[in-house]
Amino acid sequence: MTEKQHAFSSPTRGRIKDARGRKVPQLDPVALHVLHRHEPIERDALTRIVGEKGVGLSKLDKGVMIACLILIVLLAGVLVGKYMTGIPWETLLKRSVPVLYLLILPFIMWGGARKKRFGKIAVAMLKHLRCPHCGYDLQGLPADPRDSTTVCPECGCAWRLTEDT
Repeated sequence: MTEKQHAFSSPTRGRIKDARGRKVPQLDPVALHVLHRHEPIERDALTRIVGEKGVGLSKLDKGVMIACLILIVLLAGVLVGKYMTGIPWETLLKRSVPVLYLLILPFIMWGGARKKRFGKIAVAMLKHLRCPHCGYDLQGLPADPRDSTTVCPECGCAWRLTEDT
């Protein structure tokens, strides 16, 4: 792992598959832009990628996440309130099973929103001829004649660059 890749390693980054099926971590250009970290991608290219429609969270995704957080706070308040009334834990847990299942729902929705968002980020980065894994400029690199993928010389990931890009 190179120093540049290690500097941006984070458990919160999305994971995607390259064109050859290898699962790799993905850069988040929005986070890089917000943090003013322009090491892997220069400022102008990063601004163009971040400006793509759909790269950030949609209003619907933000609304769902806010609603889920509110739901968690309300349900936690109900559980604490019931506990404070002196109901035994066994009874409280038996009555709260449906509530506990509802607490899982926000995490499922959060995961779906992240997966969708990172898919859009990968498309935007490839459209701007950037490797979604390391941010390397793929412009002018030849495609492998065997499977028509372009291999990033920085990290070794293979990507299909369409004729539209």
